[in-house]
Amino acid sequence: MRKFYLALLLMISATIVILPSVKAVSESNEKHQQLTVSEQGYSLSLPNEYALQKEEDGKDILFSTKTPYTWMRIEVLSGKESTSKSYLDRSKELFDDQFGKSLKISSTSLFIQPVVFASISGSKKETAKLYVLRETKGHPPLKITMVTAKNSDDEKKLISIVNSVKTHE
Repeated sequence: MRKFYLALLLMISATIVILPSVKAVSESNEKHQQLTVSEQGYSLSLPNEYALQKEEDGKDILFSTKTPYTWMRIEVLSGKESTSKSYLDRSKELFDDQFGKSLKISSTSLFIQPVVFASISGSKKETAKLYVLRETKGHPPLKITMVTAKNSDDEKKLISIVNSVKTHE
């Protein structure tokens, strides 16, 4: 019984030591982000391990410099495109052609607001998601194709990048 209490005491003291260091790491990670301005007329907060470049007119590609299979295409839409049924159908068809048959997922998301349409597909190495976002105050309508390595934490990072997008006034 004495060993049990000793082990419990050790776990509690380790937690007390670890928690402040976890907070310090998250604070230092926030400092390693840079405000990046796109040629498409928006800015976003980009962690150092990601790079943003213009893919073609109206589209940027963001990719991880550390994790293979992790990238995101950001396309700025007109307000009409983001809600047009024919545009959404065409977007899903192109997504399916590139990543294989996809499933529609909820048109609401806990992490990205407000989503008009979302679809998911995947392979053995990666998961692909398509999001079409409505325009909100300060946030342009976007079509986002997000590809992340299977079982990685990259999706959370990419979603935080999406949520940081702001249009220039």
